[in-house]
Amino acid sequence: MRLTTSLLLALLTSITYASEPIWLDVRTPQEFSEEHVQNAINIPFDQITTGITGISADKGSEIVLYCRSGRRADIAMSTLQQLGYTNVVNLKTLEAAKAARALRTSESKKNTTENEN
Repeated sequence: MRLTTSLLLALLTSITYASEPIWLDVRTPQEFSEEHVQNAINIPFDQITTGITGISADKGSEIVLYCRSGRRADIAMSTLQQLGYTNVVNLKTLEAAKAARALRTSESKKNTTENEN
């Protein structure tokens, strides 16, 4: 099998995206505009069914949810699971999501540095 540039690019892109979860903020657009996790996508919890279809058709995608207290993220997680999504995590609060995002970013940087050496 000969690897073309476009095939190689597609493989590298899928590996890159596979390692990064989809961060979903299920609060209101107003709450999202005030503060959110870096690279998060805003889909209010009551619009998750229609909103997720434009984000990921892959039911095995890692999806990380958060809101203010965790309640709306619980509802969104239940909805996603009913739709067949199997890799959904509820971090509950914005603060917990920010901490998890920072940890993941620092781990990613650490791994990149180790791979370069």
